[in-house]
Amino acid sequence: MSKKQLILETAAQLFATKGIDATSVQQITDACGISKGAFYLSFKSKDELIISIIDYFVKDVATRIDQSVNEGKSPEQKLYNYYYQIFSIIQEHITLASVFFKEHTQFLSEELIQKMALYDTMMNKLIENLLLELYPQSAQHIYDLAIIIKGFISGYSEHMFQKANAYPYDLQALSKSLVEKTTIIATHAKTPFITKEMITLHSTEEALITLENILQEANILHSYLDDGLLQDSVTIITEQLQSSQPRAAIMHGMLANLQTNPVCNWFCYLVKKHIEN
Repeated sequence: MSKKQLILETAAQLFATKGIDATSVQQITDACGISKGAFYLSFKSKDELIISIIDYFVKDVATRIDQSVNEGKSPEQKLYNYYYQIFSIIQEHITLASVFFKEHTQFLSEELIQKMALYDTMMNKLIENLLLELYPQSAQHIYDLAIIIKGFISGYSEHMFQKANAYPYDLQALSKSLVEKTTIIATHAKTPFITKEMITLHSTEEALITLENILQEANILHSYLDDGLLQDSVTIITEQLQSSQPRAAIMHGMLANLQTNPVCNWFCYLVKKHIEN
């Protein structure tokens, strides 16, 4: 694990247990076993660290959900995986998420807000494609269903935040229940309300999968890696992407190297999408 990743993950644990305001840079460096100087070589300030943690976890969530859905053998299994992965992540990070919502929403920069909007668009496109695959006979209800699914997630997540200790969630039962509810609505709904003109599920995914953005993410990823093989793999991929005749076989080989480290998942996702397009 690189020093930067160590700082980020240690700080996230301290924020979850002590709170953000109550956690000092000194406490973070003590827990990491490094000096303050080493901390400031990785992050200019505690505020920059906080923004990096949010960005790190949002990327992790997006890639884990996409991977989980794609592992489904059938459309029903994909929808189950979608629900299960989302609530697993919420349950896994529920304490840290609660702390961030309570203490530091003011640290969301304009750049980070725009990034999060792009991540949200990516998830919207994923669920739209899944719904079209699962309920082709209900295509006119797809946009309503997408909003209903987000409503399910929001409502049950809020209940998890409020009742996590009193009512431990059986995520398998919850996911199965939500697949059933989604299917009932898709099968029996008669009057669609939300139209394509009223909602945008397509327009900004392309802004996420640009060469410029991938190169930017490559620079960020380099700062998290201390393994020479992985660093070289990132460099070779970026060189291939900028080549006049990029070789997909070489890039796929380098991606196979990177996929051994979860911190590389977001970069791998962007490169794969770029190659597919």
